[in-house]
Amino acid sequence: MSSEINGIFNDFLGKVIQIKLRNNGTIQGTLQDFDSGMNLILTNSRDITEKKSKILDKILLRSDNIVAVSFPEKFHSLDPQIMPQS
Repeated sequence: MSSEINGIFNDFLGKVIQIKLRNNGTIQGTLQDFDSGMNLILTNSRDITEKKSKILDKILLRSDNIVAVSFPEKFHSLDPQIMPQS
């Protein structure tokens, strides 16, 4: 994992993130830990794919099931003037 991605994940330890899965599911939870292979451990997680969310509690997401990771607190807009500069 690149140091830039590693830094972003470190910034979000203990914060809520959203994960889009290969099966078109969406999981939201608090990032507890991650490894260099981008396997993620989430706590207080829930499946928000359907209108009615399902509580999952603590889960391990293997990287091969992850399509996208969203950091809602970090990126409030797609406007390039608002996006953080690297």
